[in-house]
Amino acid sequence: MVLLFCCAVSLYSQQRDEIAKRRSSPVSSVSVPFQNNFDFTIKPNNGFKWTMNLQPIIPFSLNTEWNLINRVSLPIVSQRNVFGRTSQTGIGDAVVNVLVSPKESGIIWGIGPAFYLPLGSSEVLTSKKWGIGPNVLVIEQSGMLTVGALYFHVWSFAGDERRPDLSFSYLQPFVTYNLQGGWGVGLISEMIDEMKSKMTNGSIIFTGSKLTHIGGQLIQVVLGPKFYFGNFNKPGFGVRATVTLLFPD
Repeated sequence: MVLLFCCAVSLYSQQRDEIAKRRSSPVSSVSVPFQNNFDFTIKPNNGFKWTMNLQPIIPFSLNTEWNLINRVSLPIVSQRNVFGRTSQTGIGDAVVNVLVSPKESGIIWGIGPAFYLPLGSSEVLTSKKWGIGPNVLVIEQSGMLTVGALYFHVWSFAGDERRPDLSFSYLQPFVTYNLQGGWGVGLISEMIDEMKSKMTNGSIIFTGSKLTHIGGQLIQVVLGPKFYFGNFNKPGFGVRATVTLLFPD
């Protein structure tokens, strides 16, 4: 057991920089991120919100030329004073991104459908609407630098008729630079444009990351501040802390 552990540590030391580079691409292998967002002083009631997004990314090989990339984003929420002077804890609505991507391409790209699932466990954590729309992913890697963007738009097509219809776009550009020793720095922006209600909200996140291991399990830890922009109930400031379980090929 000791010999096997030492060999694993040696292999990890040799490969961690390459794995860090591959990890900056969110579609390189199976990964399970636990993304924690802490949002403070949310207007207008000085609210607080913690959101843990469970976001497993699972690529499959369709044939010799194409991969199928699947990402599920399921939020677990605990908040207070966001909707009046009330508190809620539970599951929010989920988004499933499905992308077909070529195996042999200088630029990583994928297209396919995005699905919106009304899984929220309380009235204020769900839209009660089913949605669908297109999504696209583009990633370029050059050396230890990775630049890319994820975009999707969702329209509702079924659900509670008493609830307003959905029509919103989500855009997430990102850039990551991997340093020696498994360290990395990055910049992420997230924007949601709700066309029906004419509301636009977003954030800019500066990140520092570290690739490490716990008991033989490769993980990546990401931490950084969040700065917000928009025109509806935006937080004063926030923090993102993500732990990702990695299963490299």
